[in-house]
Amino acid sequence: MTIDSINNTYKNFLNTLGGLKPYSTQPQSSIPAAAVNVGSVDSVQTTSNSQNKQGHSRKKIFGIIGVSVGSALLLTVIGLFTLSKGFSGNIARKLKKVSDSAKKAIYDLSTQSQDLTGSQKAKLRLHKGVQHFADVMQASSNISAVKDSAMLKVLKKLKLEPVVNSIDKFFKNKLILKTKNVAYNEAEYATIEFCSYLEQLAKQKNAPELAQKAKQIMADYSAKFSAPKHIKRSQEAWESMTGLHDEVYNKLFKQKGGFFKNLKQLRSYVTTDIIAPRRGVIDKEIRQAKAGISNNMTDVNEAIKDAFNDLKISINPKNNNAVDIVKKINKLLEEGKSLKGAKEAQSRTILFAQIKSSLDELSKIVKNDIKNPEDLKLAQQRITKFYDIIKPDFYKKGLAQEAITDVKKMFEQGVNSKEYKLAHKYMKNMNTKLNNAIYQEMNVYEKMAELAVGSAPSDIVGILAPTALGVGMVVNADTKDERISKTLTQGVPILGGVGVTYYGTVRGYTGAKNLLLGLGSGWILNIIGTKVDEYVKKYRGEQKKLKSAFESWTKLQKSQNTQNSQNI
Repeated sequence: MTIDSINNTYKNFLNTLGGLKPYSTQPQSSIPAAAVNVGSVDSVQTTSNSQNKQGHSRKKIFGIIGVSVGSALLLTVIGLFTLSKGFSGNIARKLKKVSDSAKKAIYDLSTQSQDLTGSQKAKLRLHKGVQHFADVMQASSNISAVKDSAMLKVLKKLKLEPVVNSIDKFFKNKLILKTKNVAYNEAEYATIEFCSYLEQLAKQKNAPELAQKAKQIMADYSAKFSAPKHIKRSQEAWESMTGLHDEVYNKLFKQKGGFFKNLKQLRSYVTTDIIAPRRGVIDKEIRQAKAGISNNMTDVNEAIKDAFNDLKISINPKNNNAVDIVKKINKLLEEGKSLKGAKEAQSRTILFAQIKSSLDELSKIVKNDIKNPEDLKLAQQRITKFYDIIKPDFYKKGLAQEAITDVKKMFEQGVNSKEYKLAHKYMKNMNTKLNNAIYQEMNVYEKMAELAVGSAPSDIVGILAPTALGVGMVVNADTKDERISKTLTQGVPILGGVGVTYYGTVRGYTGAKNLLLGLGSGWILNIIGTKVDEYVKKYRGEQKKLKSAFESWTKLQKSQNTQNSQNI
């Protein structure tokens, strides 16, 4: 065999990734062919490949089972950790809204003056079922309270309270308060933008009254909503929650009969219930301050609607006297929407007096009609809230609305002038941003309450546990290839899903939204990881075949060279 023939064989081999082609080059001397020919090698390789295929088939079956189990496991893990975090204050509020909406529908149907049709009776039964389901499901919101308070109790017994306090400080300052602070910054920029434009128009039209209103809006904003003010409120709220953990823990575990015997009473979120009175005081205080700056009629009408619906669901629909008073109040409210003109203020004063008189009468009926102390307390709170909402000051225009009216009068085109349209745009943006900032502050109040009950250590365990599981799956693999496969199909999806879930928690997403985020991202990462794993396995398989073929060819050449040397 010449060097050229060997080179030709090597070139042919490189063009055949699946293995060697049959060796057909004739020797150029009388030297017999090598004892080990290509046919033998191919025969051995074919047998080996057949065995490998059988083994590969078995491995493939077990691999599919493994991936399926891994997929189910990662979805279960992500689901459990998301559920344990998600069913807290946010989901409790949503369930309460569902329940209250059903109660309103039940009230409206039950107080029909005529007999109900078959369709209406079916709707009544449906709404009663929805209300009962929502009320029962509110107990799920206490999963967080049970988990968090129990874990914090254990950590306190282990003398780890200083560590917990450090963790709480980090979560509060770096995560929870961040969204609220950003919202107030945006509100402040919007307020400055609006007031600056008002001052510009005031200078243009020589209107010192308008300039004064702009300065007063900024002064009122600074007095209640500037960074020092809202940061101070949050700090005072946090300090007021010092003993909240013990209150929640005692209500969950120390009541007579124990935890499980009192489950029926846990139809609302315990943590929110305890903080509700003080939270309500702060909410009322800052909303009144906001109304002085900007009192948009859309906000006013929405607040009245919500308060009136709350009032209705506390009324017994079978008490005809109470129902008649509610109908009278509703009629007066509708009349109030159409009031306008020079006598609007006088007419509104008379109307408010009539509503107040009706509420006084309703309060007496409710006191005699409702026997349960908790239900009576809630009904009286709703009546008081409605009292506050129908006060003349509630309808009073804010400084921003007064300023806009001044702008309208300054220009001949009125509401059609470009100056009015731009000023109105700035005012609307300021109103929206300030409403959002107030909402975020109230949301932060609840999140700080959860933090005081022990949510931070629980969150950390929620991150570490699935992280340890994902790492364990990878480390426990027998080979390098198996480690890569488990990393792609199980480790990355678990860690990614949990990571996205907790990112959602930081951003304020809780409940069903966070659950979908965690499960969805984990599922998508699992699909991507599985496809990448299949590609990697295919690539490695091709490389192994190429390596095996090359080794077989090398052995063949060595055998031929040895035989040639012996024959020479």
